[in-house]
Amino acid sequence: MAVKFNIKKLKKVSYLLFSLLFINSCSDDPQSKKIEAAQKSQPDITVVADNNKPDKIIVLDTDNNYTQKTALTTEHKKTSQADWDTIKESGTLRIIVPYSFQYNDFLPRKSLSYNNELKLILRFSEENNLTPVFVSTKNFSNMLPLLEQGFGDLVVANLTITQARKALVKFTTPVDQSIEQLVVSHSFNKKLSIKNLNGLKIGVRENTSFMGTLIALKEKQQQDQPATSNQDFQIVKLDDRLSADEKFNQIISGKIDAVIEDSNRLALFKEYRSDIKTILDLGKERPIAWAVRKNNPDLLKHLNRYIITEKLLQHMPERHLGDLDTIKKHRQLRLITRNNASTYFLWKNQLMGFEYDLIREFAKQQKVNLKVLVANDFNQMAQWLEEGYGDIISAGLIKTPDREKLPIEFTNPYLFVQEVIVQRKSEQAIESLQDLGQRTFYVRKSSSYFNTLQNIQDQLHSQNIHFSIETVPETMETEEIIKHVVDGEYDLTVADSHIIAIEESWHGDLKVSIPLTGKQGHRWLIRKTDNKLLAELNKFIKKEYKQLFYNVTYNKYFKNSRKLFDADKREKNNKTISVYDDLIKSLAKEYDFDWRLIAAQVNKESQFNPKAKSWAGAKGLLQVMPRTAREVGISNLKKPENGLRAGLKYMTWINGQLSDELPPDVRVWFTLAAYNAGLGHLKDARNLAVKQGLNPDRWFGNVEKTFLLLSKPKYNKKARYGYVRGNEPVTYVKHIQALYELYSKKHPDEV
Repeated sequence: MAVKFNIKKLKKVSYLLFSLLFINSCSDDPQSKKIEAAQKSQPDITVVADNNKPDKIIVLDTDNNYTQKTALTTEHKKTSQADWDTIKESGTLRIIVPYSFQYNDFLPRKSLSYNNELKLILRFSEENNLTPVFVSTKNFSNMLPLLEQGFGDLVVANLTITQARKALVKFTTPVDQSIEQLVVSHSFNKKLSIKNLNGLKIGVRENTSFMGTLIALKEKQQQDQPATSNQDFQIVKLDDRLSADEKFNQIISGKIDAVIEDSNRLALFKEYRSDIKTILDLGKERPIAWAVRKNNPDLLKHLNRYIITEKLLQHMPERHLGDLDTIKKHRQLRLITRNNASTYFLWKNQLMGFEYDLIREFAKQQKVNLKVLVANDFNQMAQWLEEGYGDIISAGLIKTPDREKLPIEFTNPYLFVQEVIVQRKSEQAIESLQDLGQRTFYVRKSSSYFNTLQNIQDQLHSQNIHFSIETVPETMETEEIIKHVVDGEYDLTVADSHIIAIEESWHGDLKVSIPLTGKQGHRWLIRKTDNKLLAELNKFIKKEYKQLFYNVTYNKYFKNSRKLFDADKREKNNKTISVYDDLIKSLAKEYDFDWRLIAAQVNKESQFNPKAKSWAGAKGLLQVMPRTAREVGISNLKKPENGLRAGLKYMTWINGQLSDELPPDVRVWFTLAAYNAGLGHLKDARNLAVKQGLNPDRWFGNVEKTFLLLSKPKYNKKARYGYVRGNEPVTYVKHIQALYELYSKKHPDEV
């Protein structure tokens, strides 16, 4: 599952978290004690992230007075058991959290799981234009009563789903998984087991799942063996307000022998505490979720939808460092790449891309699975590799002086390219470097193109020839920069020759000028310590380079024409549209489509050639992918009836996924767009239409506009299905509509 992060939102969330952290950091000086005392006497604290922006976090300290409704006098302190519509109308989301969540009792370190719940609910609030109101309590047992009495809308507290809690509240889909673990001092050296806890004094807060675990364990021990030996253990009830660190300190001081903590939180504490260790798992992995009231089904639905999407997009794989033997042990190779047309993308529900196909073949030969992580820029790719979230970077990268300074190793080259100037075909061609005077290039600063242009600037300076270099956002893909050049928004850019091989087939006004470099090798990047992986990758490159698999893959993306078939071509015979008119009429009627529309689509897809095969592998009159054909039970797509029937069955399935309340014409355009680009991308475009203030139930002038936006990282990085070349479905629908109008005039009474 491709993995993808929204950096802008994470930065915004991190800023809000920093504001909370600042409150806690004040407690180290005398003046902060006065602030702390004031906080205790005033249950309402407002933290503003930026005085010039509306983003804010409101903090309510409910300890000591949460049951006294009359003590809560402000608007935010009113009790309410309202569901989603009323919450949206109020503009606030009240989130019941433990005090430690609210005041961040330790600094965030490398672990990305740090306060993941808090970050997740902040992002949910932001996406729904809600101000988060944190209802904070040190008493863990207060949280569900607070929810029940209407002092908050949900509980975010690393809550384990238990049967007892399910009797009181509804839980969301899990946000995490955890195992309850026994924690002792690092110097503890006794041997323990579930059946023999050796007389331990185990500290636990009441009304927690940990207490339930110990009670159940004690009952089982007493059933199995009478408590006549050191096999029994003692439960020490701890103050409900103790933080995790305070519990650990009681172990170190000798007041108790052990405590219980969730494994997902322990990973965080161990990053800065070397005086504790985990000694025993007390059960199996259990789900962690958020709690809402049983009478709030709509809120639950919205939370679940958001959590599922976030998990798919942002879940990072397990972090571990290790060479090829570790990869084989986990049976998974983790690829870090970019989401663009030359590396990795989704097209007609197929995962594709030159880099992706090569690494997938390598993984196949190593007999491991492939997991893809999509990064926003090179810095993020390098960070994920260094921290152990991925094993290899494959994104069309060459060696540069800056990259060679990093703790990474380069493989041998697997593709040779030149950096070339990209301009508009309609303007005078650039034939030499001397023609660059007064021109402006647009490139990413982190790209090799930037360094190349700087070197050329230095060369031309002595000749009094000057050109400008403008940097674009690091998240902007080269394909998007080229589109700006073609549209006249940018003057010039630089791109690798293999990217141009793709882009020339999509843009008629694109022209390649002079090369700026000799041939340079694209290489894969791995950690310096992974010598076995390096050796196997180099062996793979030597074995496959310019051999059958490599050549077929290269030709698929960089040689075969990706231009859509000429949409205006049709049979010269004025009496028919094609030789397949009767077949199209028969099957279109069977599947309840207008045959003239299907004829227009067939013209667009294959020019009525049943043996046509696209660059992506689609076949038949309606250019169906073989996997899709198998799913609808059709084989031998070259047979006209089969190729047509497979496409119509797939069209029928897409149509069935759309709401019956859509106007009939809109259902047609939506079905065609999804057929071309995939149903997932259509959903993304409709969701984006809502955010853009457009009508998600209309194609022309609405959803077609947001499809175009999904080509841009600013929008596709927030989309569930990621990057799509949005002009393709838009052009596809327009061309079919134009042909349909022609065919309807030619055959006005033949629906």
